Amino acid sequence: MKKIIIPLILLLLLSCGNEKRLALLTDGFDALDNCLLANDFTILCYIDSASCTFCSMQWLDLWTHRESDLKKLKTGIALIVRNSDEGTVYDALSLLQMKFPVAFDKFSTLKQNNAFILNQYSVFTVNKKKEVVWLGSPIENENTWNLFCEKLQRLSESN
Repeated sequence: MKKIIIPLILLLLLSCGNEKRLALLTDGFDALDNCLLANDFTILCYIDSASCTFCSMQWLDLWTHRESDLKKLKTGIALIVRNSDEGTVYDALSLLQMKFPVAFDKFSTLKQNNAFILNQYSVFTVNKKKEVVWLGSPIENENTWNLFCEKLQRLSESN
């Protein structure tokens, strides 16, 4: 029951127009801040690669099927990687033929500052103000992807 209530509360928080929004704290993480400035929205993927970095990142190729949609929505993708050395991450991205901005959370600062989000979700979307506008991965199924696109389109039109 607890697993159902927490996501419902988060969704209610995100749907309130005048209420304070859940915001990501990224102080000192220039790679994330640059990506946030360059796009209307940014999908952030938090990867805790305590064991196999490449294994933790293989699912990222699903985003390549959505590149044209993401461009239309002015949405970028950035990675936050914890527990891995930089060379291993860049090698994995090269093998996967992907070029995403990467922020290395070596001291778990981002995780600690955003525990409310990152303890529950490894993928979420923020706007330029670093407000969380979508929790979870929208590429899990077609219906979720369509809802995600509609939500970002509505948010773009309202700004």
